[in-house]
Amino acid sequence: MIYELDNHQFHRCRDLVNRGVNIEEKAIVEGINPGRIFVDHIEKPRSGLIWQGNHDGFIFVGDSRNEAFNQDVKRYVDEAIAFEAKAQGLNWFECIGNHSSWYTAFHDIFHDKKLDSWDQNVYMICPDTFNAIGKERHQDDEFTVAQLTKELLHQGTIENVAFAITKILDCWESEERFFEQGMGYCILHNQSIVSICMSGYRYKDVHGIAIETLPSYRGRKLAYKAASYFVDHCFARGYRPYWDCMEDNHPSNAVARNLGFVKEFWYKGYMFKLRFASLYTPTSQKP
Repeated sequence: MIYELDNHQFHRCRDLVNRGVNIEEKAIVEGINPGRIFVDHIEKPRSGLIWQGNHDGFIFVGDSRNEAFNQDVKRYVDEAIAFEAKAQGLNWFECIGNHSSWYTAFHDIFHDKKLDSWDQNVYMICPDTFNAIGKERHQDDEFTVAQLTKELLHQGTIENVAFAITKILDCWESEERFFEQGMGYCILHNQSIVSICMSGYRYKDVHGIAIETLPSYRGRKLAYKAASYFVDHCFARGYRPYWDCMEDNHPSNAVARNLGFVKEFWYKGYMFKLRFASLYTPTSQKP
């Protein structure tokens, strides 16, 4: 049986996520970032599935050799999650495991699916490396750097506020939650936000970076500039920046390395096309 936990029960999964190295699942379990958690046992979960709050992916945590959970969660994905994902406009099931033993388990759990995979890189940076090669912070007449604040977004002078708010709500429950727990910088051009670097996730003193530049402004090192201010802000407050990107996202990897980030580890992600059955009969219970 698969059970969905209420938010106040998420702490019961701390032991499951603390075994992993990624920060996303820890941030969700601690209630910093939004998400949903499905487990095999309400009081003492042995294995779990975390649905990230932006509906963008799933994280398997805990014991990858829990046969009962693996069988039940496969059915739950097919019969319940697939329908909810469709309602959110998702056509692919994308998942990672919080330790490498899940890689083999995914092939067993989803043996009837056509699994594709990708590699993900995680970078960290220390102040000495950043100060040596990453601090090109000059202003110019065409582009200006601004801290992402409530006042900036709501003063009425920014023409494309929706770009920043959408980015924030992709990762956070609300703007208020972001400004309480996260931070960010943006690049302005003619009163429009054209590049943004912000906290996507936070776990303790670690801030996971979310970064985006509008397509028509890419190739001008604006992401580099925004990230430089973000990293400097982190170090000034004793925070640790955390950069996570796909292996084949060459521009993102290049920006990270140019700033002085060093690759700490990599992990694999898996995905398959969602298929929707004609009938759905709920099989899980929510406590």
